[in-house]
Amino acid sequence: MSKLPAVIEGVYVPVAVPFDALDNLDLATYGQVIEHCLSAGCAGLVAAGTTGEYYAMSHAERVATFESTMAHNAGRAVMVAGCNAGSTREVVTYANEAAALGYDAIMLAAPPTSLPQQHELAAHFIAAADDGGLPVIMYNYPARAGVEIGFECLDLVASHPGIVAIKESSSDFSRFLTMNRTYGGALQVMCGSDDQAADYFAWGVRSWLAGTANVLPKHHVAIMDAANAGDIDAARAGMAAILPWIQHMEQGRYNQKVKLGLSHQGIAMGTVRQPLLSLDEAEAAELLTILAGALAAPLAVLPSAVG
Repeated sequence: MSKLPAVIEGVYVPVAVPFDALDNLDLATYGQVIEHCLSAGCAGLVAAGTTGEYYAMSHAERVATFESTMAHNAGRAVMVAGCNAGSTREVVTYANEAAALGYDAIMLAAPPTSLPQQHELAAHFIAAADDGGLPVIMYNYPARAGVEIGFECLDLVASHPGIVAIKESSSDFSRFLTMNRTYGGALQVMCGSDDQAADYFAWGVRSWLAGTANVLPKHHVAIMDAANAGDIDAARAGMAAILPWIQHMEQGRYNQKVKLGLSHQGIAMGTVRQPLLSLDEAEAAELLTILAGALAAPLAVLPSAVG
């Protein structure tokens, strides 16, 4: 039975997956990434998300990632399976496999390439919830999927008991405000627009699903904890300290930057899988310069914790 909390809180990490010199899954090092996140206080793990390069994995590799994440987690965090696929049938297959392993929920974006209309997209999410056996966290990132999870779709799914939340990564803050007002009692919003996180939290959002948290999990957790304790000023200050790095991450080549950021801290991630290619020397040097400032930034601290 799913242990997804009624109120989703804290930092959830779509865990980056390392590959070895032969381009195989490096599950031993993958465990180090998970420990890096969990030891910082992250509340949830997403296996085979976009930051985990699910799109470049075989079916067997994705299931192996599900299994490895579950084993390394050992009951410490909420478990979410990335079940994106080109067809609803494939999504349900992955969801059933995740349910059998004991996952708590699945995360699901619009399927790529097919460009479903809003009623078709709603039917896709409903089928995944009905037949997959786990609660669904939708993932709105139209820049990647090519389709917005629009209000027409949300109207059709908001009352479904198995569709519980949406990771909002559109970067359209006005859309977020409308969505939060319209569906706030039915769908929980998880912040997925990393450079706007503190603003989401000021409007009551209590969770942050962030690929950047692979690299700086302690900073993310401190910002989220400050916001959830009611100190938005402390959250904003913590956010301001790492914002140049987050904005650089959002400019593109995201997965490459996540892997380089982890490798720079001693977790050997290898390279991204093609069709992506690694950063060149100049790009890597620029990222590491900006990351150095973020790594040195103080954690968000509540006034009550001082003194």
